[in-house]
Amino acid sequence: MTGTIEAIYEQGILRPLQPLALAEGMKVDLILLESESAKIAAMREAMTDPLFLADLREIADDFKYVDAEAIVERADE
Repeated sequence: MTGTIEAIYEQGILRPLQPLALAEGMKVDLILLESESAKIAAMREAMTDPLFLADLREIADDFKYVDAEAIVERADE
């Protein structure tokens, strides 16, 4: 069986949310990815974090200067 499944981690055990077509005792390789809903929840939380928002503003300001430098360089060519 190869594919993507959803699972819940509870008390040290990954519990699949649907039945798996695996033989008892079969070894598998796992790649763990955070679920999309967890990513969205983290982004929503970041949107209200003052430090994160200050960092974003600082980065945006840096890009303004980089863009302005590129425009000046093109004008000099």
